[in-house]
Amino acid sequence: MSKKIVLLTLFSVFLLSAMVVTSSAQPRTVGVTVGKWFKYGTIDINWSSNDPNATFPPSGWEWLEDTNKTEWMLFSIVDVSGTNITFQSTSHFKNGTERIEVYFVDIDTGKDNMTYGVISANLNANDTLYTAYPYSSFTINETIPRTYPDSIRDTNLWNMTWEYSWTQNETQYYYYFTENFYWDKSTGIIVENYFAEINQTGEYITTWSALTSITESNVWAIPEFPTWTSILLMFIVLTVAITIYKRRLLKTLIH
Repeated sequence: MSKKIVLLTLFSVFLLSAMVVTSSAQPRTVGVTVGKWFKYGTIDINWSSNDPNATFPPSGWEWLEDTNKTEWMLFSIVDVSGTNITFQSTSHFKNGTERIEVYFVDIDTGKDNMTYGVISANLNANDTLYTAYPYSSFTINETIPRTYPDSIRDTNLWNMTWEYSWTQNETQYYYYFTENFYWDKSTGIIVENYFAEINQTGEYITTWSALTSITESNVWAIPEFPTWTSILLMFIVLTVAITIYKRRLLKTLIH
C-alpha cells in the first residue's frame, strides 16, 4: 500500500467518524466590533531534514514559505454584518514591503476565506467551531487560561493529532502531525496557532513546525496609569487650587 493511499484512507476514516458528531446548539455571537485590530508579531517557522530529496516548503504547505518571510501581521475589523465579519490584513515582510488583503468569515457557518481566524464568542468545551459541515464536526477541547503580552486570557483550544506507522517493502514509515488553535473566548479571535509534522521514510526524517501568536491588540490593552511625576504634579495643582479657594472664601467672610 502506498503512502498516499494510507494518508487518504486514514483521513477518510477520520471524516466518516466526525460525521456522527451533532452540531452544537450554542448561539453564535460576534465578539468583535469595527475598528478593533489584532497584531501577530510572534511568527516562528522551523524546518529540518536529512533527506536529500526533501524541499521547503513541504508539498501542500506552500503558505509556510510566505509566512517565513513575514515579520508581523495585522488584522483590522472593517465591517460586521450579522454573523459576517470583514477583515483587512496587512502583512509586513522582513524586506520592508507590505501586502494588504481583504478576508471574510461567517462565524455561524465558517464559510469564506478567513475560516479559523475567528469563531463565535463565548463558546465552551464540546461546542462546535461552526455550524456547517465539515466545521460542525470539530469541537472545542477545553477552555484554558493562557498568558499573552497584555494579560492572561481564557482561550478555547481545538487540537487535532494524527500518528501512525507502517512497513512497506521492508521500509519503515512514520508520520506524526498535530495542530493547535487557541481563540480568545470573549471575542472569538484567534490568538495562537501551532502546527508540527514529523515525516520519516527509513533513515530519512523531515520535520517542520509553525507558530503564530498575538502580541498586541486594542481590545484588551492594559490601561496606561499615570506616572509618579504626573501624580505629584496633579497633587501640587490641586493643593494650589484649594489654597486659592480658601483665601477667596476668607476674604468674602471678612467683608
